[in-house]
Amino acid sequence: MKTFVTLFEKTDNIHLIKDVGQIPYLMYKYFDYKSKIVTYKNKQSYDYLEDEVKGLKLEFIPKVKIGRYSLSILWYLFFNAKKIDVLHMFHHREKTYLNFLMYKWRNPDGIAFLKSDTGLNAIKEHCGFIPGKRPKYAARNWLFEKALEKLDVISVESIEGCRIVSNKYKEHRSKFLHMPNGIDIDRMYSLIPLKSYQEKENIILTVGRIGAPEKNNEFLLNAVENIDLKDYKVIFVGSIETKFISKIDAFYKKNPNLKDRVIFTDAIYDRKELYKLYAKSKIFCLTSIEESFGFVLIEAMAYENYILTTPISSANEITNNEIAGTIISSQKELENKLSNLILNEQELFEKSNHAIKRVKEHYSWKSILEILNKRFRDIENSKLNLI
Repeated sequence: MKTFVTLFEKTDNIHLIKDVGQIPYLMYKYFDYKSKIVTYKNKQSYDYLEDEVKGLKLEFIPKVKIGRYSLSILWYLFFNAKKIDVLHMFHHREKTYLNFLMYKWRNPDGIAFLKSDTGLNAIKEHCGFIPGKRPKYAARNWLFEKALEKLDVISVESIEGCRIVSNKYKEHRSKFLHMPNGIDIDRMYSLIPLKSYQEKENIILTVGRIGAPEKNNEFLLNAVENIDLKDYKVIFVGSIETKFISKIDAFYKKNPNLKDRVIFTDAIYDRKELYKLYAKSKIFCLTSIEESFGFVLIEAMAYENYILTTPISSANEITNNEIAGTIISSQKELENKLSNLILNEQELFEKSNHAIKRVKEHYSWKSILEILNKRFRDIENSKLNLI
């Protein structure tokens, strides 16, 4: 059995149901890897290990750092690299490249897999992964050039982003892989089955860190104030930033008639309870200024939600150029679209059908990781042929 190690020092319980935990877990579940996450112990308990990712292991290492660099991780790789068939890490950072260089020094035959987790807008801005060769980024550029020689797979979340980096780093084109984020659809439906459209309720849903500046929740809150919701409810799910509480209070003071119609639930950590809301809702609204990938969008689409989203870098790709939803740029556009959708059941029904088809065809973790696993096999075979 081959060993798949995800190195992510900040692992929290919540990461286990995101790509940090899902990729190693599903490599274990579907492709028979011995998978684990190597991390600092950031929580006393990791409850999702008991149900959501049962079979995935955590290995804790001591927290010994100099600035941003972890001596304990380098120490771990020095002594354990040869036991790791695939090393998986995230993000284009100096420490990431340094860790990969240590791994490949100690285990040249191992597979080094970097999940970029970089939004399309950032790739466009930098014409690659790293800002231009300014002094501030000199070390990162130098280390990236060294690491690029050693890396085996570099995944990019968007098709266009993958094209841009493949053209920039032409001699390493074969290393790049378009790999969006995904969801474990079978697991989701085993917890909460799909509802028919007729069983759904008149709910507009949003999920995220409510009040975080980049989430731009005021965008939706202000729009709701200016439209006739009819019998719809608007539900904000997520931990609420302290600074945002005063804005919620001001909203209710100005609109006392909406107190029972605009609801803030705080964070919902029970996946079944969150999926129940997705399953009941008709419209999912994401108002973020930017996201590297709109993970909540594909969760909502899996439960046949109509998608309303701002033009985050993944919006066109996820909605298939608005076939499965609508991209809005201004508060007025949001107000108009919500008002129209509240009165137009046919458009809601048709686009929600496109949404679920889109997710099943393109955003199932099992299908995505089958492609990744094939890439690993091809790399292994090519190395054998060189012997």
